[in-house]
Amino acid sequence: MAATPGMTRRSVVSILAGLGLADEGVAQVSASWHPGLQLYTVRDLLSADLNGTLKRVAEIGYREIELPGFADATAHVFEERSKHYKLSVPSIHASYDRLRGNLEAVLEEARALGAAFLVCPWIDRDDRRTADDWKGVCQTLNKMGKAVRSHGLTLAYHNHDFEFVPFAAGAAPFDLMMRETDPGDVKVELDVYWAAKAGVDPVRCLKENEGRIVLVHLKDMAADGSITEVGAGVLAVERIVRTALSVGVKHLFVEQDDPADPLRSIGTSLRFLKGLPPDVRPG
Repeated sequence: MAATPGMTRRSVVSILAGLGLADEGVAQVSASWHPGLQLYTVRDLLSADLNGTLKRVAEIGYREIELPGFADATAHVFEERSKHYKLSVPSIHASYDRLRGNLEAVLEEARALGAAFLVCPWIDRDDRRTADDWKGVCQTLNKMGKAVRSHGLTLAYHNHDFEFVPFAAGAAPFDLMMRETDPGDVKVELDVYWAAKAGVDPVRCLKENEGRIVLVHLKDMAADGSITEVGAGVLAVERIVRTALSVGVKHLFVEQDDPADPLRSIGTSLRFLKGLPPDVRPG
């Protein structure tokens, strides 16, 4: 999903000042992680050349991939090709409708790939217009999460910016979700760009939801509010990664929604991450 147009540099600076992204320090951690990529970033390349694209992703240095779908292939094809290039698949995205209507098929795909996490990436606008709609979504997520956990996997929900926009009564959908879903059955994949876009400090969100946030999407915010490569924008990426590791996040995936040159983009992001201090850089 593309960034909201019309944001000025001044509005971005104002948001970041309100977040306090440069204020407090974060303790040293000693957690290791493997560089991950959400394949949505290279979706067009995958559709044109799945084998060649996975080969380049591995050559650039990524070791984990998260699937947004199967690019006209199958879970078994992805499983075979990812193993060939030594790319593990800890997480896959599946639409809200598929999770509601065809969960067994999604579970089969996850098992074929060896994935531990199923992620709901989006709720259609018609399903989330009111607070009551969101409460219904939470009930559905609870039901799905319980079923997923009974099969030894974990369900997570991926945010955009709209989950942090309060209703007239004051509650935001994200807050409703944290209250109305079972912490054991429904986890979160925090997209740090979209949180910051909504005026939410990703570091604070990670700390306040320790135990619920198990996956992270890493993308940066340019001065004009658009999405840019990790380390090329204004977000405090080192503090975000450090905090994520300290609160038990399991996997971190680089993502760029619409890069002009996807392979160049993912290389730029990974080079920045590999330049982080030794205790937080990917292994």
